[in-house]
Amino acid sequence: MENQIIKIKDDTFRIEDGGVRFYVFCGKEKAAVIDTGMNTPNAKELVQSITSLPLVLINTHADPDHISGNGAFDTVYMSPAEEENYREHGGTGSFIPIKEGDVIDLGGRSLFVIDIPGHTPGSIVLLDEKNRILISGDSVSNSNIFWVISKKIAGEV
Repeated sequence: MENQIIKIKDDTFRIEDGGVRFYVFCGKEKAAVIDTGMNTPNAKELVQSITSLPLVLINTHADPDHISGNGAFDTVYMSPAEEENYREHGGTGSFIPIKEGDVIDLGGRSLFVIDIPGHTPGSIVLLDEKNRILISGDSVSNSNIFWVISKKIAGEV
């Protein structure tokens, strides 16, 4: 299946990946890749065809359908409550914890981190207030939303 790149604005892209999607937000200094899809191990290469800016990877959560292309990145920004889930699904690289109140500055474009646990213990949303865009991963959806209980909460650890 071939990915479809949809230009939302000159600095904002949505990449369709067989039923899921991920995003690219470009600032003046760097670009954020928000999730890497389900079937896109070449997500970094694909994004580099859109922008020559340095890339930062942010995951809304660590389910397999959001991290398929993470392996090409050295670091990932994600809630610390997702690290166990991330590693269990084969997530590699350095893990940079983010939490509600953190701001990721792309150079003239800021992404505000908001915790929204429920779908997974560490689900986050990213708010681009200036452009009035909210990226929610799977936590806000017009379809079924499933709640994942971590092994620690379930008492299996």
